[in-house]
Amino acid sequence: MTKPKQPTALSPDEIELLLESIALDHLFIETLQTRHRDSLDFHDVSVWGVKSALQAAFDAGLRAAGRSPKQTVHRVRKVTTAHQTSGNGSAAALQA
Repeated sequence: MTKPKQPTALSPDEIELLLESIALDHLFIETLQTRHRDSLDFHDVSVWGVKSALQAAFDAGLRAAGRSPKQTVHRVRKVTTAHQTSGNGSAAALQA
């Protein structure tokens, strides 16, 4: 039996503002609006910026669901020896 969806505590406009705030604060992207120019619509971002932005979005989701973030989730990437020959990292397994 599936759990019924609960409405979010934020309006669509508030969600948009939250996403734009995360993009600006963590990725240094000024707007999430499409501007139809590659130089304005594509951005080079650091992996730590992406991780920080994803964590902020996850924490915001917890708050919207009425739960407070307890602690930061840390993941360690571990490559298994059976799949190391590919060299592209696609065989990496995430472990908590």
